[in-house]
Amino acid sequence: MRKTIYILFISVGLLPVFTFGQELPLFSNYTVNPLIYNPANAGQSNDIQTFLHQRTQWTGFKGSPVSHLLTMSAPLTKINSGIGISVQNDQRGLFNTLIGSVKYAYHAKINQQSRLSLGVGIDVQNRLLRIGESTVRDVDDPLLNNGSLSETFMDASFGIEYHFLNKLSIGLSAPQLLKGNGGGDFYVKNSRYFISQISYMFEVSSSKNIKLQPLVLARYSNNIPLQYDINALLHYKDMFMIGTGYRSNYALNFHAGVVLKNLTFRYVYDFATVNSNLNSGLSHEITLGYTFGLNKKEPVILPQEDTMVEEEEPLSADKIRAILNLLIDEYFESGNNNPEELKKVELLKETIFNLLDSMDKKE
Repeated sequence: MRKTIYILFISVGLLPVFTFGQELPLFSNYTVNPLIYNPANAGQSNDIQTFLHQRTQWTGFKGSPVSHLLTMSAPLTKINSGIGISVQNDQRGLFNTLIGSVKYAYHAKINQQSRLSLGVGIDVQNRLLRIGESTVRDVDDPLLNNGSLSETFMDASFGIEYHFLNKLSIGLSAPQLLKGNGGGDFYVKNSRYFISQISYMFEVSSSKNIKLQPLVLARYSNNIPLQYDINALLHYKDMFMIGTGYRSNYALNFHAGVVLKNLTFRYVYDFATVNSNLNSGLSHEITLGYTFGLNKKEPVILPQEDTMVEEEEPLSADKIRAILNLLIDEYFESGNNNPEELKKVELLKETIFNLLDSMDKKE
């Protein structure tokens, strides 16, 4: 039996995936969580940091790409290191990718102002193609009887990150380093990427309440042209953030964010520039972050009255007299025979003894 069913737009769009490399999702909130692309960022903070990202592209189209990412990072201060984990799920029409990753970074202190970090990540990926859910013209195609195709394989990532004065940050990373391929029924390998990122935090106001953060990120892969992001983020009291950015040959984006104690919220809105039709399905990215403080200062305990150190008693007149006599004798024994000096010393001696006598009378 044959049916005439229209092929979904998104299924057609996925055809290149099976003949070329698997591309990375285009997250925008790496501005707040560089661990998205660089394993060297693991444990950079002195606290445990968690982030949950959700990105939806071309929301007006059925089967549009949706990505979810959960990351957690913690410092290992005793060995100058950090560890991170992440779980990512990407869905594009009938094609689904699930990635679990463990990341380790070593942080080397260059001097009091700068440090260099090296990081590696080990990934386990699972790719799934739900063929049974596709819409086709020939329902008797034997390929449909498989229901779905699935494969699991390993991959890795590497990264370097340099920090100076907690203002300048430079990173270089290579996600999907091994170009993993499970060797199953898929005709796809991961694309090896090279990603560089640089940012600097400028203090705009003398009160240091307003800061400007320009940030540039560039992506390169053999299968795609060089792509770059340029962002400018304005921070107020390290609590509120607004900004704008441009992704080459793709979109303009607008950033907003707020920090309330340990909770961070970021939102990015993409306005496509490559095709006016895509503007009917704009891209949205939401990020929630939470920081678990580790370095809590011990409370200062003031001593009780009965444990206060008693003040020493003032010197008595006898002690003062003895000290002054020693000073005068020392002066005379020094051999200074200058008449003018001797006259001054005699006058000083007489004044001192008169003072001591008056002290004795008061006692």
